[in-house]
Amino acid sequence: MVVVDIDFIHGDTLVTNLATPPPRAPAWHPLAEVRAEFPAIERVKVKGLPNFPRPLYELTTPDAIVLLDATTGSVISPLARARIEDLARQYYAGGSRLIDLELLMGEPQLEIQSRPLPLWRARFDDWHETTLYIDPDSGDLVTRRHRSWRWFDAMWMLHIMDYETRSDVNNTLLRVVSVAGLIFILSGGWLLWFSFRRRPRPES
Repeated sequence: MVVVDIDFIHGDTLVTNLATPPPRAPAWHPLAEVRAEFPAIERVKVKGLPNFPRPLYELTTPDAIVLLDATTGSVISPLARARIEDLARQYYAGGSRLIDLELLMGEPQLEIQSRPLPLWRARFDDWHETTLYIDPDSGDLVTRRHRSWRWFDAMWMLHIMDYETRSDVNNTLLRVVSVAGLIFILSGGWLLWFSFRRRPRPES
Protein backbone atom coordinates (compact mmCIF):
# COMPACT_ATOMS: atom_id res chain seq x y z
CA MET A 1 0.00 0.00 0.00
CA VAL A 2 2.95 2.37 0.49
CA VAL A 3 5.13 1.27 -2.43
CA VAL A 4 3.08 3.03 -5.14
CA ASP A 5 2.84 6.83 -5.25
CA ILE A 6 -0.50 7.89 -3.73
CA ASP A 7 -1.02 10.50 -6.47
CA PHE A 8 -0.96 7.68 -9.02
CA ILE A 9 -3.45 5.71 -6.90
CA HIS A 10 -5.70 8.79 -6.96
CA GLY A 11 -5.48 8.69 -10.76
CA ASP A 12 -3.88 12.14 -11.12
CA THR A 13 -1.69 10.99 -14.02
CA LEU A 14 -4.67 9.63 -15.98
CA VAL A 15 -6.69 12.84 -16.24
CA THR A 16 -6.26 16.38 -17.52
CA ASN A 17 -8.25 19.59 -18.10
CA LEU A 18 -9.61 19.54 -14.55
CA ALA A 19 -9.46 23.34 -14.25
CA THR A 20 -10.73 24.96 -17.44
CA PRO A 21 -10.95 28.76 -17.31
CA PRO A 22 -14.12 30.26 -18.81
CA PRO A 23 -13.62 31.65 -22.32
CA ARG A 24 -14.25 35.29 -23.09
CA ALA A 25 -17.77 36.30 -24.08
CA PRO A 26 -18.83 39.24 -26.27
CA ALA A 27 -21.88 39.76 -24.03
CA TRP A 28 -23.15 38.28 -20.77
CA HIS A 29 -26.68 37.31 -19.95
CA PRO A 30 -27.79 39.57 -17.06
CA LEU A 31 -27.56 37.93 -13.65
CA ALA A 32 -30.65 39.84 -12.55
CA GLU A 33 -32.69 37.88 -15.08
CA VAL A 34 -31.09 34.63 -13.93
CA ARG A 35 -32.03 35.33 -10.32
CA ALA A 36 -35.54 36.28 -11.36
CA GLU A 37 -35.94 32.97 -13.21
CA PHE A 38 -34.32 30.90 -10.43
CA PRO A 39 -35.26 32.60 -7.13
CA ALA A 40 -33.95 29.72 -5.01
CA ILE A 41 -30.34 30.19 -6.11
CA GLU A 42 -27.84 29.71 -3.29
CA ARG A 43 -24.70 30.35 -5.36
CA VAL A 44 -23.71 31.40 -8.88
CA LYS A 45 -20.34 30.43 -10.34
CA VAL A 46 -18.86 31.31 -13.71
CA LYS A 47 -17.02 28.33 -15.15
CA GLY A 48 -15.70 26.76 -18.31
CA LEU A 49 -15.84 23.20 -19.57
CA PRO A 50 -13.24 21.53 -21.80
CA ASN A 51 -13.95 22.05 -25.50
CA PHE A 52 -17.03 24.21 -24.79
CA PRO A 53 -16.76 27.54 -26.67
CA ARG A 54 -18.73 29.77 -24.28
CA PRO A 55 -18.65 30.55 -20.53
CA LEU A 56 -21.24 29.00 -18.26
CA TYR A 57 -23.23 29.95 -15.20
CA GLU A 58 -23.39 27.14 -12.66
CA LEU A 59 -26.36 27.70 -10.35
CA THR A 60 -26.55 25.85 -7.06
CA THR A 61 -30.09 25.42 -5.77
CA PRO A 62 -31.42 23.40 -2.81
CA ASP A 63 -32.47 20.62 -5.19
CA ALA A 64 -29.96 20.52 -8.01
CA ILE A 65 -27.21 22.14 -10.03
CA VAL A 66 -28.34 24.02 -13.13
CA LEU A 67 -25.96 24.93 -15.95
CA LEU A 68 -26.71 27.93 -18.16
CA ASP A 69 -25.03 29.33 -21.23
CA ALA A 70 -23.70 32.60 -19.80
CA THR A 71 -24.16 34.42 -23.11
CA THR A 72 -27.76 33.44 -23.85
CA GLY A 73 -29.15 32.29 -20.50
CA SER A 74 -30.38 29.02 -21.98
CA VAL A 75 -30.38 25.94 -19.74
CA ILE A 76 -28.04 23.21 -20.99
CA SER A 77 -28.22 20.74 -18.10
CA PRO A 78 -28.56 17.85 -17.90
CA LEU A 79 -25.87 17.63 -20.54
CA ALA A 80 -26.56 15.59 -23.65
CA ARG A 81 -24.89 12.21 -24.09
CA ALA A 82 -22.73 13.52 -26.95
CA ARG A 83 -21.45 16.35 -24.72
CA ILE A 84 -20.62 13.89 -21.91
CA GLU A 85 -18.81 11.66 -24.39
CA ASP A 86 -16.72 14.61 -25.54
CA LEU A 87 -16.02 15.64 -21.94
CA ALA A 88 -14.85 12.12 -21.09
CA ARG A 89 -12.34 12.24 -23.94
CA GLN A 90 -11.22 15.72 -22.88
CA TYR A 91 -10.70 14.66 -19.25
CA TYR A 92 -8.83 11.49 -20.22
CA ALA A 93 -5.07 11.97 -20.47
CA GLY A 94 -4.38 8.73 -22.33
CA GLY A 95 -4.69 7.78 -25.96
CA SER A 96 -6.96 4.74 -25.74
CA ARG A 97 -10.50 4.66 -27.07
CA LEU A 98 -13.70 5.11 -25.12
CA ILE A 99 -15.43 1.71 -25.07
CA ASP A 100 -18.47 2.31 -22.86
CA LEU A 101 -20.57 5.22 -21.64
CA GLU A 102 -23.44 4.54 -19.24
CA LEU A 103 -25.68 6.71 -17.07
CA LEU A 104 -25.81 5.13 -13.60
CA MET A 105 -29.04 5.50 -11.68
CA GLY A 106 -30.41 4.13 -8.40
CA GLU A 107 -28.11 2.88 -5.66
CA PRO A 108 -24.46 4.05 -5.64
CA GLN A 109 -21.92 1.41 -6.54
CA LEU A 110 -19.23 0.39 -4.08
CA GLU A 111 -16.53 1.77 -6.38
CA ILE A 112 -17.85 5.34 -6.09
CA GLN A 113 -18.66 4.94 -2.38
CA SER A 114 -21.14 7.55 -1.09
CA ARG A 115 -21.18 9.80 -4.14
CA PRO A 116 -24.79 10.43 -5.18
CA LEU A 117 -26.23 9.28 -8.47
CA PRO A 118 -26.96 9.87 -11.30
CA LEU A 119 -23.44 9.86 -12.75
CA TRP A 120 -22.10 9.05 -16.18
CA ARG A 121 -19.53 6.22 -16.20
CA ALA A 122 -16.99 6.32 -19.03
CA ARG A 123 -14.67 3.33 -19.48
CA PHE A 124 -11.51 3.38 -21.60
CA ASP A 125 -9.70 0.52 -23.31
CA ASP A 126 -6.29 0.87 -21.65
CA TRP A 127 -4.15 -1.33 -19.41
CA HIS A 128 -5.23 0.67 -16.35
CA GLU A 129 -8.93 0.00 -17.08
CA THR A 130 -9.49 3.73 -16.52
CA THR A 131 -13.04 4.68 -15.55
CA LEU A 132 -14.22 8.27 -15.25
CA TYR A 133 -17.38 9.39 -13.44
CA ILE A 134 -18.92 12.63 -14.69
CA ASP A 135 -21.77 14.67 -13.22
CA PRO A 136 -24.61 14.93 -15.77
CA ASP A 137 -25.64 18.42 -14.60
CA SER A 138 -22.36 20.25 -13.95
CA GLY A 139 -20.16 18.32 -16.37
CA ASP A 140 -17.48 18.04 -13.68
CA LEU A 141 -15.27 15.00 -13.30
CA VAL A 142 -16.47 13.63 -9.95
CA THR A 143 -13.90 10.86 -9.52
CA ARG A 144 -11.75 8.40 -11.44
CA ARG A 145 -10.96 4.74 -10.90
CA HIS A 146 -8.41 2.36 -12.39
CA ARG A 147 -6.85 -1.07 -11.93
CA SER A 148 -4.24 -0.05 -9.33
CA TRP A 149 -6.82 1.92 -7.33
CA ARG A 150 -9.04 -1.20 -7.18
CA TRP A 151 -6.15 -3.30 -5.87
CA PHE A 152 -5.32 -0.59 -3.34
CA ASP A 153 -8.96 -0.46 -2.27
CA ALA A 154 -9.01 -4.22 -1.73
CA MET A 155 -5.86 -4.01 0.41
CA TRP A 156 -7.35 -1.08 2.34
CA MET A 157 -10.49 -3.14 2.97
CA LEU A 158 -8.40 -5.93 4.47
CA HIS A 159 -6.33 -3.44 6.45
CA ILE A 160 -9.28 -1.72 8.18
CA MET A 161 -11.45 -4.90 8.16
CA ASP A 162 -14.51 -3.10 6.78
CA TYR A 163 -15.90 -5.49 4.18
CA GLU A 164 -19.04 -3.51 3.38
CA THR A 165 -18.32 0.18 2.77
CA ARG A 166 -14.48 -0.08 2.92
CA SER A 167 -14.36 3.31 4.61
CA ASP A 168 -15.18 2.81 8.33
CA VAL A 169 -11.87 2.80 10.19
CA ASN A 170 -13.65 2.46 13.54
CA ASN A 171 -15.86 -0.56 12.90
CA THR A 172 -16.74 -3.16 15.53
CA LEU A 173 -14.72 -5.99 14.00
CA LEU A 174 -11.54 -3.90 13.89
CA ARG A 175 -11.98 -2.83 17.52
CA VAL A 176 -12.58 -6.42 18.67
CA VAL A 177 -9.52 -7.73 16.82
CA SER A 178 -7.40 -4.83 18.13
CA VAL A 179 -8.41 -5.51 21.73
CA ALA A 180 -7.83 -9.26 21.27
CA GLY A 181 -4.40 -8.59 19.77
CA LEU A 182 -3.49 -6.33 22.71
CA ILE A 183 -4.58 -9.04 25.15
CA PHE A 184 -2.45 -11.65 23.32
CA ILE A 185 0.59 -9.34 23.39
CA LEU A 186 0.21 -8.58 27.11
CA SER A 187 -0.42 -12.22 28.01
CA GLY A 188 2.60 -13.29 25.93
CA GLY A 189 4.77 -10.74 27.70
CA TRP A 190 3.52 -11.92 31.07
CA LEU A 191 4.18 -15.59 30.18
CA LEU A 192 7.69 -14.70 29.01
CA TRP A 193 8.44 -12.84 32.23
CA PHE A 194 6.87 -15.62 34.34
CA SER A 195 8.86 -18.40 32.59
CA PHE A 196 12.19 -16.61 33.23
CA ARG A 197 11.21 -15.91 36.83
CA ARG A 198 10.33 -19.56 37.54
CA ARG A 199 13.41 -20.99 35.85
CA PRO A 200 15.21 -23.21 38.45
CA ARG A 201 18.69 -22.30 39.43
CA PRO A 202 21.42 -24.85 38.61
CA GLU A 203 22.72 -26.84 41.58
CA SER A 204 26.22 -25.98 42.73
